[in-house]
Amino acid sequence: MFTFEVLDANKLYFCSDSHYFHFNITKYCHRPFESRKEMDDALIANWNSVVPEDGIVVHCGDFMLPHKNGDKEYKKIWDNLNFKTLILCRGNHDRIDCGTYVYDNKTVIVIDIAKIKVEGIEIMACHYPLLAYPADYQVFGHIHTLYDGTCYGIDGDVTNKLRKTQYDVGVDQNGYTPVSYWQLVDIFRNKAKNG
Repeated sequence: MFTFEVLDANKLYFCSDSHYFHFNITKYCHRPFESRKEMDDALIANWNSVVPEDGIVVHCGDFMLPHKNGDKEYKKIWDNLNFKTLILCRGNHDRIDCGTYVYDNKTVIVIDIAKIKVEGIEIMACHYPLLAYPADYQVFGHIHTLYDGTCYGIDGDVTNKLRKTQYDVGVDQNGYTPVSYWQLVDIFRNKAKNG
């Protein structure tokens, strides 16, 4: 299993299910965009509004819907995003091989599942919610929980089965913006407190 230790929690962010280049996602998830370009531009602007240039982002898959296999289409988006390190846990729409991709001063690590160590805790990250995970918390995407907490489609009942230590970091639930580590800490504290 890939393990990544983060030394500065202030630089750590999480997200999932951006679905760049995939305009049909606006219908499935009720996204408020009139065109693919508007959606992609908004997602890029929102990302850059919170992630610093030296940020670390854990993306839990379905980064985009590429037309071809490989990193060329991904790079078109990566070039426009703030980050120093991007850990991409592949989703069912991603068409890129696992490995490390280095462009200028950016590193992209593509894997299927990762354990992130930060502030003495472990966070398991992958595209899908897991029934069991050897970590304190698990972050995922795939089920497209919406801003109001609802989840539609074949995965609509998944949210009823999640533990208090799991959270969907998908952009649809989080204002189309990555979630900081500190926001995630608050989310888990509130879930533990409110049952």
